Amino acid sequence: MNAAKTRILTGAVTLAIACPAASLYAQSSGSYYDSPHSSTQTGAARGRYYAPLLNDQLYLGLDAGVAWQQDITISDSIGDSEKVTFDPGARLDCELGYNFTKNWAAELEVGLDISPVAHSFVLGADFMNVDFTELPVMVNVIYTQPLGRRFSAYVGGGLGGVFSEYSNDFGGSTPTESAFGFQALAGIKYAISDRWDFGIAYKFLGTTEHDVGPGFDSNGFPTEFRSDGTLTHSILVTLTCRF
Repeated sequence: MNAAKTRILTGAVTLAIACPAASLYAQSSGSYYDSPHSSTQTGAARGRYYAPLLNDQLYLGLDAGVAWQQDITISDSIGDSEKVTFDPGARLDCELGYNFTKNWAAELEVGLDISPVAHSFVLGADFMNVDFTELPVMVNVIYTQPLGRRFSAYVGGGLGGVFSEYSNDFGGSTPTESAFGFQALAGIKYAISDRWDFGIAYKFLGTTEHDVGPGFDSNGFPTEFRSDGTLTHSILVTLTCRF
């Protein structure tokens, strides 16, 4: 297992633990008062109900699913170029958000997107495993519309930075590159309890051009490689914890 796959596995375990742990902390620190969401009595105080500490304003989300990276073109300084294709990969995101109103929210999102390179002579993917790893850090604005008592639909967009690199099974990698990133997203959520939402989401992540790094051209001379901006489509399962 190469370094990139190890990183996404470690990130998945860490983020999967973070949301339930935060929820348990909130429950143990909470006070009892009239809840707008539940009529179930809890604790020793009769006629009083437990509600999230921040009235559902703060939330923590975890998304995981499949990512499809669109083909890109890598070119060098003398004009040689090749088409790079990708196999389906994986995406993992964690969001910390704040609901300003019932409909509008803003969130900070940190993600990890790994796409195996299917074909590239320049990157060496024709004779070894090469992964393209992106780490998006985005600020999103979300609009949510309730659909009945438990369902809700949302759309949103975000801007930020995306850090990326190519790595192979032998420990080699290109220099880490940063690029401007933009994102569109949409999804549906189902409230499985007063605090937890489960849902399905689609995300489209795009970036500007990348500096891939140094190498050698077809004549054997040193050159610098660049690539198109990347375009990634993801279908994700989401889990949200409200506080």
